[in-house]
Amino acid sequence: MIQTFFSRTGWFLLLLLLQVLVFNHIHIMGYATPMPYVYFLLLLPSNTPRCGYLLLGFLLGLTVDLFTNTPGIAAASLCFVALLTPPLLRAFSPNDQDDEVLVPSAHSMEWGPFLRLILVTVSIHCALFFSIEAFSFFNPESLLVNIGSSTLLTTLFIVAMELIRGCGKH
Repeated sequence: MIQTFFSRTGWFLLLLLLQVLVFNHIHIMGYATPMPYVYFLLLLPSNTPRCGYLLLGFLLGLTVDLFTNTPGIAAASLCFVALLTPPLLRAFSPNDQDDEVLVPSAHSMEWGPFLRLILVTVSIHCALFFSIEAFSFFNPESLLVNIGSSTLLTTLFIVAMELIRGCGKH
């Protein structure tokens, strides 16, 4: 229990520091910005209460907002993703996991379902984040390029972190 707490706290701090110090300074061609802090919500076990997802999503989003000068955008989009993560996890989890607590990973879910979970979660986060940031639909091409390229880049970074985490091995 204590080890799990320190592990989750370590991931929280690592993803926060990476976002603030590294990823916020990456803007490929002015559009693609990686936001892999969403990965933190995907690391939570399936028995985490919904209010736990919301609280942790809000805390991480608010902390990212404080350091990146995005007033409430990351917190709002991460809270929305936190609300959707439990049903998405149930939708993409293997059917034989009914009685066990599922800790989402490529190892426990297989790469296909886990990659789909990542892609849907990141897509929702990026769509909401950039829609709130733009607060306008007058330039839909630019908005769609931001959402698509950031989703792709964030997904690639999350897959890389999952491989580094060692859960991609069978």
